[in-house]
This record gives sequence, C-alpha cells and structure tokens, in this order.
Amino acid sequence: MKRSRIILFAVIAVLVLAGAAVAGTMATNGDDAETPRAAQPQATTAATDTPGTGDLNTCAGLIQDEGRACYTKELAAIVNGAADPLAAVEGITEAAYADKSGFLLANCHGIMHTVAREYALRIHLKLEKLMDALPRTNDPGCSAGYAHGLVTAVAPEIEKAGPTVANRLCAKSETRYQRYSCTHGFGHAFMRLNNDEIALSLAMCKQLGSGAAPDCAQGIYHDYWFAVNGLDDTQKPKDPITEPRELCGQQPEEFVRPCWYRAFVETASGTRVQSAADIENLCGGLDGLQRHACVTGASVIGPPDPRNQLQVCAELEDVQDLEACIRGTKVQNLLNFDPKLRVDLIQDCNKIYRGAIALTCDRWLGKTLGVISDGKFRTVGCPKLPTPAARKACVAGVKSMEGPLVTFS
Repeated sequence: MKRSRIILFAVIAVLVLAGAAVAGTMATNGDDAETPRAAQPQATTAATDTPGTGDLNTCAGLIQDEGRACYTKELAAIVNGAADPLAAVEGITEAAYADKSGFLLANCHGIMHTVAREYALRIHLKLEKLMDALPRTNDPGCSAGYAHGLVTAVAPEIEKAGPTVANRLCAKSETRYQRYSCTHGFGHAFMRLNNDEIALSLAMCKQLGSGAAPDCAQGIYHDYWFAVNGLDDTQKPKDPITEPRELCGQQPEEFVRPCWYRAFVETASGTRVQSAADIENLCGGLDGLQRHACVTGASVIGPPDPRNQLQVCAELEDVQDLEACIRGTKVQNLLNFDPKLRVDLIQDCNKIYRGAIALTCDRWLGKTLGVISDGKFRTVGCPKLPTPAARKACVAGVKSMEGPLVTFS
C-alpha cells in the first residue's frame, strides 16, 4: 500500500464531511426570542469569563461540548490578536490537520463559524469589504467555516442591498470552490435575516437564479441544523422538525437534494453507513426523488475514504440508487493529499462499475474533482482514464462545474 494512502486513512478517519456539525452530541440553547437575528449583532458565543490566550494546548484531551468551548475561546484569541487574520486562519487549518486526536479537524468548520461571525461584528466588517476578508483557499473545514461566519455577520447589510448582491460578490471569488462556499455562506445569512425560517430564506435564494439557488439552499439547511442544536447564536425553532423525512418531505422539489445532503451528518449521531443494507435502513419506504436524495445523504456518512464509498455504492442493485450514491462521494477529503489519489479515485469508476454507470461515475467525479482543482483536473486527471468514453465523460463533468453543484460541500 502506498505511503500516501496510509496517511490518508489515518487523517480522514476523523472526517465524515468537512464542516459537519456533530449534532448528536451538541447542546441546545432553547432561545425563543422573536427579534430577527440580524437585528441582534452581539458577539456572545466565543466570549467567556476567562479570556483565551491562543494556546491550543489548553484544549488538549477535551472533547464534546467542553472541547468545542475551549477551542472556540482559543481560536477566537488567535484570530482577534492577529495582524493578519487570514494568515491566522491558515495556521489554524494547519493545526487542525496536525492534531492527532482529530477532534479539532472534525469540529473546526462549525467552531470557525462562530469565531468569524463574532470577529466580524467586533471590527464592524462592511459588506463592501467582505470579499477582501474571505480566505483564498479551497479548504472545506476551518477556512470555509470562517468564510461562512463572516458572511453571516454582514446579514443586516445584505438585507439593505438585496439578496442578489450575493451573485455580484461571489462572482469575484478566485476559484470555483470559493464561489460555491461564498454562495453557501449567503444561505446562512439569509436564515439569520428570517429568524431561521426556511421558506422565507429559500425565497431569497430563488432570487439568485437557478444557477446559485440550490447551493444557497445548502447554507439554509446547514443553518437550520445549527438552530435545532442551538449553535452559533441561532434562533431555535419553537417546534423543530428533527426527522429528515419529515423536513425534506416538505421542501420544494428543487431543494429536496440540498435538504437531504447533510441531513444524516447532522442527525445520525455518528452512525457510519458501511453497506447497501445500511442505506436501505435509512431510506427504505421512500421513492422517487425523496429516495434518491436520501441515498445521497446516506452515502455522505459512509466511509471517509471516497474510494471505499464507491465500493459501498456498488452493492446497490438499482441503477438510480447507484447514481444517487455516487453523488455523495466525498472528494473534498482528498484536498490535502497527493493529487495522484484523485486520479486513483476516478479510475475506480471504471474498475468497479461497467457500462453507463461507469460513465456516470466518471462524469460526476470529473465535476467535483474539477471543483476542488479549479478546473485543472480536465488536463491533469481526465486524460489518464482508460477509454475514450471515460475521458470524454470526465471532461464533460469538469465543464459542468460552473453550474449548480447541489450535492457538494
């Protein structure tokens, strides 16, 4: 086994989906205030009676709520005291990957939501300066969480400018992943403007057009689960829906897939899907779009190694289930590893599958690997596939990455 593959197993074993909230172990607040969150720009979550020093060793060995509270305080101290906050975020990301326990890496996205939101409120970040403040990296963990927190903080100014300001600002992003992350962040902001009401927030996403609305909706559903679990100063719903079937069954058709995508990450309490039987246990009795979206969500909590995910998907007998399962492949878990592993992954499409489903796999992974490489995979990855048809499908996937991603994080 290649050394890079062994290292990959060691690190991504702590990941299910970068940026996922650990819903089953998080405390809730019970905040029933009626005032919109955008009207309450108070930095409270990261503040504690004892100020942080920026020493992450203080948090060593702490887990669950105690660990998250400690890291929130210390990471806030690092960012607040930095002459260059973006350099500080890069350092935090490196520390998260170096943490052998895996706790910081698995929780960094959610923690940095709070750290960034409170930092932005403290410095009075303005909408016109937002893009300058966002990280210029494709990291989906600490950096993406920081980006989403900044966008959430400027929600009151977004309300004044109108929802479509998201398209104008996110278009300035340097990479496709950063544009996706920016759009996702506006979904979080729209929720804060609407008292964490999904329907009103989705209406704002729709104003962005079909090319951005599904990815904006991802931020909405992510923020909904924040609210259910009382996280990041969200407003907890009075009568929260905590079952994905009930929640996603009520959503407009165009947002069913975004609803299901992270549903099990937030509600399955650490459950890991290891087989087709596990997927059936989660999605049995559903049909049509609801079933297929559920299968994708179930795939997301499959093995952290995306190559092993494809093996689990191969156990499914229904072609549409297979396609839906492949959509949950976590290519983002390969971001910080040897790029050769990305080629190894997509080559598995043509080793594990045959015929049309192999090409579907080539196309989808071409799209998502295109996103994390900002299109470079078209020339450095697709040509290495074994057949002309596979190479063509991969290139078509990369070309399609400018459209809505829908099931991606």
